[in-house]
Amino acid sequence: MSPIEEAVRLLKAQPEENVRIIVELLRTMQNPRRPESAEKRFGAGRDEIRLPENFFEHFDDANDEIAGMFYGGE
Repeated sequence: MSPIEEAVRLLKAQPEENVRIIVELLRTMQNPRRPESAEKRFGAGRDEIRLPENFFEHFDDANDEIAGMFYGGE
């Protein structure tokens, strides 16, 4: 079954109100709107976030601790 066939099958099982919502979502996805002020936002956060001088030297130091939080372990 192709993805389109499956989508049609699933849509047919939905109440009309859900189908209206899905159609509106599809319309929005088909015509994405770019933010009007995108060029103005480029670099907007510059100088807002200040990293320590040695940030990149120690960036990976906590990898094992973070992995432990996600996957368990020590």
